Amino acid sequence: MLETDTLIQHYLEGTLSETEAAQLHEMILAQPELGERLLQHFEMDTMLRETKPLAVVPAPAPVLLPKRRFTFATVTSVAAMAACITLAGTWLLQPLLKVEEEETTASVAVLTRGVNLDWESTAITPGTPLSPGLLKLRSGIAQIEFYQGARVLIEGPAEFRLISSGEATCTRGKLSAHVPPQAKGFRINTPQGTVVDLGTEFGLDVNDASAEVHVFKGEVELHQASEAMQSLKQGQAMAFADKGQMLAANASNFASLNEIDARSQQSQRSQFESWLARSAKLNGDAGLKLRFDFQDDEGARSLHNHALNGGLIEDGSIVGAAWTEGRWSGKRALEFRNVSDRVRLYVPGETAALTMSVWVRVNGLDRAFNSLFMSESWGDRKVHWQITREGKVRLGVAGRGSVKHADYDTAVFFTPERLGRWTHLAVVFDPSTQEARHYANGELIARLPLKDASPLKLGVAELGNWSDRRNQGGVAIRHLSGAMDEFALWDRALSSAEIAQLIK
Repeated sequence: MLETDTLIQHYLEGTLSETEAAQLHEMILAQPELGERLLQHFEMDTMLRETKPLAVVPAPAPVLLPKRRFTFATVTSVAAMAACITLAGTWLLQPLLKVEEEETTASVAVLTRGVNLDWESTAITPGTPLSPGLLKLRSGIAQIEFYQGARVLIEGPAEFRLISSGEATCTRGKLSAHVPPQAKGFRINTPQGTVVDLGTEFGLDVNDASAEVHVFKGEVELHQASEAMQSLKQGQAMAFADKGQMLAANASNFASLNEIDARSQQSQRSQFESWLARSAKLNGDAGLKLRFDFQDDEGARSLHNHALNGGLIEDGSIVGAAWTEGRWSGKRALEFRNVSDRVRLYVPGETAALTMSVWVRVNGLDRAFNSLFMSESWGDRKVHWQITREGKVRLGVAGRGSVKHADYDTAVFFTPERLGRWTHLAVVFDPSTQEARHYANGELIARLPLKDASPLKLGVAELGNWSDRRNQGGVAIRHLSGAMDEFALWDRALSSAEIAQLIK
C-alpha cells in the first residue's frame, strides 16, 4: 500500500490510478487528520502554479504550514475533495479503460400491422422490429414500415427479403408501397429488374414468369439488365418483359390502407369473439383459482375474479393504475406508470404447485426489479415473479426460516426490440417434475431444477408493484413500466401444451 504523500503526489501529477484514488479516499475517511496534509499539498501546488506557470516544477516534499484547528467544515471539504479525486482518477484513466458499449440494433424496419397472417418462415407479430433477412408469407396482409420512411403492404403468398432501411427484394407476391419524400430513392429488386422510387405510391406484382409495376402517384424508375432506364409516371404501368410497352395502372389489384383497415376490424371482431368463447371454458378449469380478464367497466377500481372455482380469492383492488387499450381494439388493459400503480389481491393458504400467466406490454426496464406478481414482503416461501433490469424473467421463491431463497432466471429475453410489444408470459412451479419452467408466447424458454419443492405461500400480493412490510423505512421501487390485460393463476402445474393454448 502506497504512502499518503505518494498518492497525493500522483494526483497532482495527473498519474493517479483508479485503484489509488479509491485507496486515498478510504485513508481519508478512516483518518480525518490526513485532511490537513491534503490541504497543505493543494495549497503548495496552487502557489507554485501561480508563481511559475511555465516552469517544470519538481515533485514538492510535504511542507508544514502553521498549525490550525481541523474543524467539521474542513472534514466536509476534505470529503468533497476526496470524491473529486476519485472522479479525477477515473477521468484520467478513461482513455485506458474499456468504455461501456452502447446497445445496438440490426433492425431496419418494423412489422406494424397484420391481418390473418400465416407465416411460412418464423412467425412474426405486429410491433416486431425486423432485421435484414427473408420473410415468407403464406397468406394474409403484412404492413412493414422501413426506418427511412417507406411503407409496404405485402399480400401473401409472398417472398420478401429485407436488405436495408431503404432497400428490399421481392421474388414472389404482390405489394403496394407508399414512399414519402424523405424516403426518396427506396429500391425494390425483383428477378426481372429493380424499381427505384422517386417519392410516390406504386404497386408491384411478381411471379415466376414476369413482373409488373403500377404507378398510382408520383414517379418511379425501372432498371433492367441490358435495357435503358425507363421512367414511369402516375397512371402508368409496365410489364418488365414488354420492352417499353405502357399499360394503365390498376390500383384495384393491390391491397390498400382502406382494405387493411376493414380487414383488421373484421379480424379483431372475430378474434374477440373467439377469446370470449375460450374464456368461458377456461373459467371452469378446476385448478384455476384466479383469473382477471381486465374487461371490467372502464371506471371500475377493482378486477373481478372470473375463476368459477376461486371462491376463496376475492376481487383485486386497483390502486393508481389507469385504464387503457389492450392487445387489440375492444380489449381493455391497465397501465402502470407511477410508484403508486398496482393491483392488490390476496391468495390464502398454501399451494404445492403453481402456474401463473399474464399478457403484458413492457415499455421499459427502469429498475433493478420490475414487478409482474409479487407477494407482499419477503420470506417463508413467498413468491416474486418479476423482470430484471437485464431483461431476464425471474421467479424468486423465499426459503423457510433461515434457508436461503432461490431465483429461477431465464436468459435475457426482453431485449430493446421486444419492448413496447404485447407478450404472453407464463411460469410453472412443478414439484412433480422438480422443476420451474418459463414460457414466452407459448414457447418454453427455460427449464430449471427446483432447489426446494416445498409448498408456496402467496398471501397478500400485487400485480405490477410490491409492498415491503418488513420495516418502517422506504420501500424499494419495483413497479412495472407497461400494461397488463389478462392474468390467471392455477394451483396446479400446466403442461406445455396447455400453456400454448393460452395464446390462441
